Amino acid sequence: MKDQFHFDGSPTAVVQKPLALLGVGLCATTLAVMSPRTAAAQDQVWSSVTANGPVATDSRWLVWFDGHARFREGGETLDTTILRPGVGYRVNNRLDVWVGYANVTNRRPGLDVEEHRLWQQATYPIAQVAGGSLTGRTRLEQRFRDGDDDTGLRLRQFVRWSRPLGGVPLSAVVSNETFFALNDTDWGQRGGFDQNRAFVGLAWAVSPKVRIEGGYLNQQIDGGPAPDTSNDNLSLAAFASF
Repeated sequence: MKDQFHFDGSPTAVVQKPLALLGVGLCATTLAVMSPRTAAAQDQVWSSVTANGPVATDSRWLVWFDGHARFREGGETLDTTILRPGVGYRVNNRLDVWVGYANVTNRRPGLDVEEHRLWQQATYPIAQVAGGSLTGRTRLEQRFRDGDDDTGLRLRQFVRWSRPLGGVPLSAVVSNETFFALNDTDWGQRGGFDQNRAFVGLAWAVSPKVRIEGGYLNQQIDGGPAPDTSNDNLSLAAFASF
């Protein structure tokens, strides 16, 4: 089973055109709406593990888990933890669909901020570009905060390009994820562009089913009436398929 970021071949026309156009359109819109006024960059360290695969050999039913620990102040203080399990179904060898739950805790002075999310996503290939594979993930989230009744709806579009480097078990990786809030909530979500995460780095194939990625991730967060926030992050991630 290939993980969600490794697919071979080109998608069917039915899947390829709307999803590819969605990814390109969202990335283009991000460049248009991001404001040049940004607050001072924050240095952060992001770490994560992701595992997914079929529930049994040759099964179309899939399981997913990813966990995250993010540290602010140059990696000294725990900032955010995320636990995100899910289940999926392999529609064909070019499209997987998923549903799941995420628990997100933002560590803050005083009371932590806890968020619950239901999520649905599709993972798919897009095209072979410049000797590498371009893949995508489209995710819809329903966000809930403890003590608040409003539900925040958010769309996230992720695209990833990777290309093996000849003679070594390494690949060059470039990815981008754009977030759009689809409504306003009493607890602070504002409709429109929410944030963008752009990554560049290397992936090391530890084995056919395990890889480790490391590199630089820039996070631009819309500040609304305040200056936008720009975070410079060191990103370390491990991925396993089974």
